[in-house]
Amino acid sequence: MYYFGLFETGYVGLSQAHVGDEITEYINVLLLDGRFRSLFCMLFGAALVIQHEKSNDVSALKPRLKCLIIFGILHGFLVWPGDILLSYGLAGLLALGYLHRNQATVLFHGFAMVLVSSALLAAFMLFGDGETIYRDSSAFDDILLRAPTDLISLLIHNASMFAIMILMLPILTIWNSLGVMLIGVYCYRAGVFSGGLAKPDLLRVIVIVGMMSLASTLLLYFEPKQLSALNDGIVWVNAVFGALLITHLNTWLSPMSWLSNWLSAIGKLALTCYLLQSLVLVTFFVWIAPEARAKFNRVDYLQVALVGVGLQLLFAPIYLKCFQQGPFEWLLRKYGH
Repeated sequence: MYYFGLFETGYVGLSQAHVGDEITEYINVLLLDGRFRSLFCMLFGAALVIQHEKSNDVSALKPRLKCLIIFGILHGFLVWPGDILLSYGLAGLLALGYLHRNQATVLFHGFAMVLVSSALLAAFMLFGDGETIYRDSSAFDDILLRAPTDLISLLIHNASMFAIMILMLPILTIWNSLGVMLIGVYCYRAGVFSGGLAKPDLLRVIVIVGMMSLASTLLLYFEPKQLSALNDGIVWVNAVFGALLITHLNTWLSPMSWLSNWLSAIGKLALTCYLLQSLVLVTFFVWIAPEARAKFNRVDYLQVALVGVGLQLLFAPIYLKCFQQGPFEWLLRKYGH
């Protein structure tokens, strides 16, 4: 959410942090950061298995993934320079090569890619530019001056930022996405999405999530400058185990419950909801309330996120009562064959 305001830096706090900022940051690290991104990536891997089971032809899945790559490129250059769609499309093409592999290989390679990519992220953060920017600094004022304020500056900003994201794909991002997807492939075949984790595995996941969340919390609290970069790598790994825990908890929901129906509706409109989210938030931060970039604290961003989630929960089931599929899902199916 923070990166819709300022993609270059994400959230920038004051030199003297507000109490609400600190509390929200702890909540984010303990419960949210990366969990749902990893969950959707796992679900993408599961979807590849489902589609493959229908056609039993790996090549039949390639056109839709290539179409998703095109969507990702257009989204990155024209709307917002996040690389999720492009990363999913490219990682999905690589994941097709694992659909005939045995479960042990899929799981081992999946976790290996997650661990290595997370370690690389921590290394990049550790040896990168360690300057800390605060909102009440001249450096932040310079960043605000570079932020887009009209269509032309938005397109120029998107092009420069998305080019950097593309450069990072083969080094880091695509391998993390592929690793999480492969874990999703394994989990679907093992029945984790329908039956949950086996009790010994569940206990291991709970312990790992607890220990990694504690480590992240301690790093935030004590802020050892030489180790703070490790937090990004820990968060990436913890997000995968957190997503596994969410997957297990989801099996407790009745398939006919209102929450299950709402989540299912959002899943059917995932691409449309994601693109609409980008359009709405970019419009808000660039044209409606550009001053929010300098004024919003973490609590404000959290409120915007909650409103967005609420609107999607309302929009998806109502839309599907009138139409069978979303406009972008329709385009993906039409041109992905």
